[in-house]
Amino acid sequence: METMKKTYYIEVPAALKPDQLTMLMELEKDAFPGFGAVDEQTLVPLTRYGKLIQYRQESDPRPIAICEVMRAYHDIHKAYIFGFYVRSDQQGKGIGKLFLQEIYPILKQDGFQKVCLTVNVENKSAVKLYEKMGFAIKETRFDEFGEGENRYYMEYSIS
Repeated sequence: METMKKTYYIEVPAALKPDQLTMLMELEKDAFPGFGAVDEQTLVPLTRYGKLIQYRQESDPRPIAICEVMRAYHDIHKAYIFGFYVRSDQQGKGIGKLFLQEIYPILKQDGFQKVCLTVNVENKSAVKLYEKMGFAIKETRFDEFGEGENRYYMEYSIS
C-alpha cells in the first residue's frame, strides 16, 4: 500500500478552466446520480471561496477523488465537507481512506479544529468509511435536502 500512496498527489485549484469545469460536472453526475450533483453555479464559488481538493494519480488526467470544503460561518474553526467522493472506477481500492488521511493535515493547517459532513443514511459504505476515519454520528437530520432525503450529521475532531 505504501508504494501506491507515492503515485497520488493533492491539487487545490484556485480557479477552474472551462474544460476542467465540464470534467468535474461529469464526475459529480457519476458520483451523485439523480440527486446531489453540483454544477458550475456551485463548483466555481466552492473553488474560489471554499476549497476544492483533488486527489490525483500521476498518469490520470482526471482527479480520482474530490473533496469540496467550506468554512462554517458560525464557527470559523469548523470545516464542512460539502462533497466527498472517489471516482466510480477507482472505488474499492482504499483511496477514500488515503485521501481523508491527506485532507486532515490540510484542514488543520488552515486553522480548522473540527470537520463535519452529512451523508445519506442509506450510504452504508460511506458511513463505515467516515466512522473508520474518526467521524461520529451526532444526529440524524430527516428531510435535510427535501422529503425522504435523510442524512446523518457527522463530526471529527482534528488532533
